[in-house]
Amino acid sequence: MNNLIENAGKTIVEICSQLKSYEKVTIITDKETAHIGAIIEKYAELITNQVYYHIVEDYGNRPLDFVPKEIKKDIRKSNITYYAATSKKGELQNFRGPVVGLATMSGREIHMPNINTKIMQTGMQADYYKIAGLTLLIMSIAVKSKTAKVTTLNGTNLQITLSRNLKWVPDTGLLWYRGVWGNLPAGEVYTCPESINGVMVVDGTLGDFFNQKYGNLEKTPVTIPINNSRAEVEKISCENNDLLLEFKKYLQHDENANRVGEFACGTNIALKDLISNLLQDEKFPGVHIAFGNPYPDKTGAHWASKGHVDGIMKECSLWFDDNLIIDKGKFVDKEILTIY
Repeated sequence: MNNLIENAGKTIVEICSQLKSYEKVTIITDKETAHIGAIIEKYAELITNQVYYHIVEDYGNRPLDFVPKEIKKDIRKSNITYYAATSKKGELQNFRGPVVGLATMSGREIHMPNINTKIMQTGMQADYYKIAGLTLLIMSIAVKSKTAKVTTLNGTNLQITLSRNLKWVPDTGLLWYRGVWGNLPAGEVYTCPESINGVMVVDGTLGDFFNQKYGNLEKTPVTIPINNSRAEVEKISCENNDLLLEFKKYLQHDENANRVGEFACGTNIALKDLISNLLQDEKFPGVHIAFGNPYPDKTGAHWASKGHVDGIMKECSLWFDDNLIIDKGKFVDKEILTIY
């Protein structure tokens, strides 16, 4: 077990961020995740002697609603910032987001909200050069396609129209250059769809903070009708009434919170099961769709939302135009299979 965690720490530092001996590093962690922060610190210090280490709780009670001046100071002089800490409700806008902004102004940022021992032992064991190859291959198919279709055995049936004016974004896990940031574990390619219609049945993981509270949704799936790229909130159904009411409320907290902002294909072929942790589950081979923020700075979308909630569907089948790429959760395209 310890060997897997050590290997993951080495992968984060040496492969995913490609730390150099002349670079400076800031590590931001918290009490719950300090064992992972310490592993990152260990491998960073084998390469550079300029490592600054911060534990979030040293600066106030969670959720933290500001970036402490000490952390700001170290980020601004660092080439790499590693964020490995639990995600607390309310911190995205006031703490985590600003950390990413500061880090990408001075260098690059490796973002790992809610990373845990299970992720270190699974998603971070991937061969990220192989993940990058598969991700870019899927992207090469996607950018040439005008439409996509997604179905699942549980009732998902979605028709997607794609736009050449909206960019596809590869998440390869190889974060080597100034100005870039990304989540680890990695492995997906996504865009903002031009339009999407049909029914989405979330029977895997529901993102944001829902997965922490409600876990796997296999026994209580959420059925979401989508019309002209917007969830029909009053028609959403789920047997878990608490989840249903909380989810509906989330989709109404601004004018675009119920609008589909992300259509994504997971490409981390090291993953064998969902673990009810969004950070990793959205990288699982298959499809996930998010309502809210379309990451306009990356996709080129001309609208925004303060929300972003991902829904992961199990055993997806995915077509780009008329080409079957994934069949019930397994990549089937012959060219893709050569990467396995």
